[in-house]
Amino acid sequence: MTSTELTSRSGLLAADKEIDPITYEVLSNAFTAVVDDMGAMLEKVSFSTAVSIGKDYVCALVTPTGDVFARGVGGLPMMTGTAGHRVRAILAAIPAEDLDDGDVFLFNDPFMGGTHAQDVTTVRPVFVAGELACFVLSAAHWPDVGGPVAGSFNSEATSSHAEALLVTPIHIIREGKTDLEVERMILRNVRIPTVLRGDLRGMVEACKTGSDRFLELSQKYGIDLLRRQIELLMDTSEARLREELRKLPDGTWSFTDYIDRDPVGDSEEPIPVHLEMTIADDRLVMDLRQTGGQARGPVNCTASAANSAIMAGVHAIFHEIPWNEGLERVVELLLAPETVVNAEYPRPVSGMAASPGEKVLACVHGCMVQVLPERSMACPTNLVNVNIFGFDTRPDHEGEEFVMYLWLAGGWGGRPGRRDAHTSLFPMGPSTNLQPVEFLEQMYPVSFYAFELKPDSEGPGRHRGGFALQCPWQATHGEATVNVQGDRQRLHGWGVDGGWPHEGTDLVYAPGTDEERRIDVMSANNHVAPRTRVDYWQSGGGGWQDPFTRPPEWVLEDVRNGLVTPGRAREVYGVEIVPADDPLDMSVDVAATEELRKAGSPTPPSASGR
Repeated sequence: MTSTELTSRSGLLAADKEIDPITYEVLSNAFTAVVDDMGAMLEKVSFSTAVSIGKDYVCALVTPTGDVFARGVGGLPMMTGTAGHRVRAILAAIPAEDLDDGDVFLFNDPFMGGTHAQDVTTVRPVFVAGELACFVLSAAHWPDVGGPVAGSFNSEATSSHAEALLVTPIHIIREGKTDLEVERMILRNVRIPTVLRGDLRGMVEACKTGSDRFLELSQKYGIDLLRRQIELLMDTSEARLREELRKLPDGTWSFTDYIDRDPVGDSEEPIPVHLEMTIADDRLVMDLRQTGGQARGPVNCTASAANSAIMAGVHAIFHEIPWNEGLERVVELLLAPETVVNAEYPRPVSGMAASPGEKVLACVHGCMVQVLPERSMACPTNLVNVNIFGFDTRPDHEGEEFVMYLWLAGGWGGRPGRRDAHTSLFPMGPSTNLQPVEFLEQMYPVSFYAFELKPDSEGPGRHRGGFALQCPWQATHGEATVNVQGDRQRLHGWGVDGGWPHEGTDLVYAPGTDEERRIDVMSANNHVAPRTRVDYWQSGGGGWQDPFTRPPEWVLEDVRNGLVTPGRAREVYGVEIVPADDPLDMSVDVAATEELRKAGSPTPPSASGR
C-alpha cells in the first residue's frame, strides 16, 4: 500500500495534497538526507568527543509553526522528541519581525522546551522568496555548561541555577554576522571554552548546511511541492499509527517504576513514576498524573522531556513509522503540575534522562508488554552520566582543565520476539555511539583496564536480558573529580512473567583495597587519587519468563562464551554444566539438570520494592 493510498483511505488528505508515490519517496529520502548532512557537518566540525564521536546530538527540519517533519537516520531520541518544543520556544521568545535570513538563535533553558541545560540548541530560519519556509535545528550535549561542578551534573543541586548557566533564546548570529559578545559571554562561563567553541561552530555550520540543502531542494522542486510533501509526511505517520492502534484491543493498562530516591530530599524512599495507558480505537492516551511529586534534587524533568520520553517509547514499539509531528498527534499526554515528570522552574533537572526519563520510557514498555509483548521488552538498562574532571599535566598539555563525559551501554530487556536481548546503548540513545576507550585515552589523562561484558549481570529468564558493560578506569596524571548522575543502583530493573531483575549499575572506588568504597551514582565531587582503579558498569536488562524454562543448550552457549558462570547456570537456570579445559568441550549433564529442575525454580530477588 502506498503512502497516498493509506492517507487517502484514512480521510486525512485533501486532493491538492496528493503526491505520486515515487515523488513522495524521493522527497522523503531527500529530507532525511538533508538532516543526515547536518549531522555529518556537526560531527566534522565539533571538538568534543561526546558530539564528534559519541553522536550525542539531534538535527531536524521543522515547520514555521514548530512541527518536526524530518529527522535523520541518527539523532538522540530524548532530544528528538523536544525538537518541536525548542523551535516553539524560539517563536514565543523572538518577535516575528526579528526573524531574518541568516539568523541563528541559541539557548539551553530546559524550561523552554528542552531537556537539561547541557543540551544546547541552535535554530536557523530558512526563507524562500522572502517567506519563512522552515527552521533547521541542531541540538547537542555540551560536556560542560558551567555551574558549581564540572560537567554540570550536580547531584547536590536544589535549583537549576546550581547546575549550569541558563541561556534563554538569543541571537548568536544576526543576518550572517556572529555576535562575538554573546559568544564570549557564554564561553567565559564554561570550563573548556576551546572545546565548546568548536562544538558551537559545529552546530552553526550544521544549521547552515541544512539551510543550504533545503534551498537546493526548493529550487529543484519548487516550494509549493515541498510544502505539500511536508504535510503529507506528517499526515502519513499519523494515519499509519492510527491504523496500528485499531488492530489492538481497547482498554487501559498501567505500570509503575521507581527512581532510586531524591538525592537531597528528606526521605530515602523511592519516587514512583506511574503510567496509565489507554487505547481507544485509534487514540493513545498516556496518563502520568499519578507520578510522585517533584524532587528537591535533580531527578526531575520538564514537560517537554516527559513528552519526549513517551514518544521515544512509542516509536520504539512502532519503529517502522517515521517519527515526526504526525506521530505525536495521535498521542495525548496527561501531566499533573509539580510532579517529578513535570517540574516547575527553577527545580533542578540535570538528571532528567537517567532518572524520570528512563523510568517513563520503561513504563511505556511495562504497559505495552501487556498488549504487544512481541514488540516490547522487560526492563532495559539505565543511563549513568559520569563526568571526570581534572588538570591535564601530560607533556604538551600545560595543566589545562579537562572534562571527560563518559557513558556506557547496557542490556536491553528480554522479549518473546527474540531469543535474547542484546547489550546495546541505552534506549534513550540508541542512535549515539560508544566512545572508543583508545580514543579517550589519547584525548584525556585516563587509562582503562578493560571494556567488556560483565558476566552474570543479565536478567535471567527463558529469554534473558542483555549483559552489563563494564570499563574500569584510572586517572593517570594527577587526581581527578567525578560527578555522577545515574539511577538503578539501589532498585534494580524488573523482569516480566517470571523473569528475574537485572543487576544494577555501580561505581566502586579502589576495589579490593582498604580504601574500597561505593560511589553513589547520585553524587558530586568524588575525589579520585591518581593511579587508583574505579570499577564502573552500566546495568543489564531484565529477563522474560522463568529461567528454569530456558533451554539447557542456550545456557550452555552462554557458559561457553564466558557470559554466565557454571555456578549461576546451576543455581539460577537449573542447568548442570560438565566442566572441561576447552570451553567448547563443555556439555550439559542431562540427568543432573532434570533433577535440579524437578526441585522447582528459586525465588527471584526483589527488583524495586514493588
